Amino acid sequence: MENDDDKMLFAAQYLRTLTSYKTEITISRRVTIKTGATKEEWDYLIIFGDIMNRGPWRWECAQAATLDATMKITSAQITAQGDEKAREFLQLTEAAAKLGLKLVEVTA
Repeated sequence: MENDDDKMLFAAQYLRTLTSYKTEITISRRVTIKTGATKEEWDYLIIFGDIMNRGPWRWECAQAATLDATMKITSAQITAQGDEKAREFLQLTEAAAKLGLKLVEVTA
């Protein structure tokens, strides 16, 4: 179990780097026991982003039977959101340039 905990911790840290540390990452391992079933089913669930979609990352979740499969799904979701943000920024930059303005990033 400790090895599994270490893998989930490493996965969460990796996903946080993909989001530039701008959102929380939650990873959990779940067990489901269905009525009449003779065997339990284990899976992983990864959640990230703001459920109210007010933060820099929209809420997303992914689940799969293995941590690796769940990581692949989540990485694809993060990449898609990042690509969308880059497109939006490019469009905003182009619109500002048409008005003779230049965008400046403010860091606090």
